[in-house]
Amino acid sequence: MDILSEFFERTHLQGRLFFAGPVDGTLLLDKPPGMAFIHVVSRGGIDMVQPGLPKIAISEPSLLFCPSSCRYQLRSSTPGGAELICASFQFGRNALQPFPLGLKETLVFPFRELEHLTPLLDTLMGEFQGQAPGRTKALNLLFEYLFVRLVRRSVLEGRISSGLLYALQDGRLGSVFNAIHQQPEALWTVEKLAQLANMSRSKFSACFTRVMDISPMGYVTAWRMKLAQDLLREGVQIKVIATTVGYSSQASFSRTFLNVVGCPPAEWLKRDASGEEPAPITARVQRDDSINR
Repeated sequence: MDILSEFFERTHLQGRLFFAGPVDGTLLLDKPPGMAFIHVVSRGGIDMVQPGLPKIAISEPSLLFCPSSCRYQLRSSTPGGAELICASFQFGRNALQPFPLGLKETLVFPFRELEHLTPLLDTLMGEFQGQAPGRTKALNLLFEYLFVRLVRRSVLEGRISSGLLYALQDGRLGSVFNAIHQQPEALWTVEKLAQLANMSRSKFSACFTRVMDISPMGYVTAWRMKLAQDLLREGVQIKVIATTVGYSSQASFSRTFLNVVGCPPAEWLKRDASGEEPAPITARVQRDDSINR
């Protein structure tokens, strides 16, 4: 089984174009939590400015792969500004956040180092510059494909070495996540999971916690609650959900859901059904000649 694809399907990876155009000044982003970003710098120079860190200067056509935790501004650094295409990536709606992706800092990929992606980038740029019907949907799908390709490359090059995107492709841990995802109702223990990884209990627990920043059983619980949220949205009865995700009674499931999510299942469903969508991303260009570059 392709476990990385299975994860993206189960978490409903969604790529969305949210800004495209010239930047002659500073691009200010209001970013909701829980999202990653790709910025395509197709023309001109950009400085990525982060509080307390040296600026990152991009002086050639490049892709920027950015985690949601990264606080930054994008400032044009060349006369005439720069041309950007920006997309956000979200995993589900109102999802729990116990699944660190392992993308801790912005990764910069110059176009000249992405020869194998030239056809994809050409297609993306052509779709962006055209006005054919379905343009927005096509761009979103192309960005999702680009996201997957960048994840593969980042793990292969060691630029992502922890978190779920890394662990799913790890030979020792991949089988563990596959089993948890396919059989959330199983009576999992650390010992059983360690056997799947062909590791001792102590070595497995230390390795899992180091990579994921959450204990093995903590991840099992978090994944079960994530599936429970999906089933609640689908209208499945709570007593059925409890059995489906591995709890012997509705009461024990509800207690765990309350502890993890912060409210009982029925109350959470009402809040979710009320249409509380994540805040939209806003982006605007600020002209400020006084900025010290």
